[in-house]
Amino acid sequence: MRHRDEHKQQALLEATLHEVAEHGFVVTSVARIARAAGMSPGTLYLYYRDKDDLLEATFSEVSRRIIEVALDAFEAEPDAQVSRVTSPAMSPAAWQLKSALCRVWHALVMLGRRQPSLFRFHDQFLHSSHMRDALKVANQERAAPLLEAFAQGQRTGILKQIDIALIEVFMFRSIYSLLQGSGCQVPAISDACFDQAFEMAWDAIALRHPAP
Repeated sequence: MRHRDEHKQQALLEATLHEVAEHGFVVTSVARIARAAGMSPGTLYLYYRDKDDLLEATFSEVSRRIIEVALDAFEAEPDAQVSRVTSPAMSPAAWQLKSALCRVWHALVMLGRRQPSLFRFHDQFLHSSHMRDALKVANQERAAPLLEAFAQGQRTGILKQIDIALIEVFMFRSIYSLLQGSGCQVPAISDACFDQAFEMAWDAIALRHPAP
């Protein structure tokens, strides 16, 4: 019996990520993925049952990376990047939540600029027939600290009483559009525009309060 090689398994995930990001699900075949990973289709089937199994495994890996970056930023200490887009006139709890979300926003923007294929693959998969409820649940479990922060923000009157899914869409999904559209912008989307976009996202989910 042939033993599995973790390096080969990771190579298959990386090849799937880049092939789908560049060419889409339809064009990306098992043979194409195996070739990009430097191995035969037969070797691929030692690790994954079929193309669907490989796509789901790649989505799980991509989601893990994105959510890990988001959570690391959420739990980090405030920095100068955050201070220029947050207001000291807010209540301490609101300022803390906005600061944390701002860190997440900028961390995801930086990740998307460094590794655009992550976001292209993730976005394509989310809008495909491959997206199953079990995968959604797994992502929700990974992102539990962020989702709980949203819920706590609602309980304390910082965030609007809207579906948590809408908060996630307004706060983070716009990053996908901005990153993917940056290649079409003349000039390219600037850091200042991303700052403005964050403020717009925050205004969409936060309740307005008078200064304390």
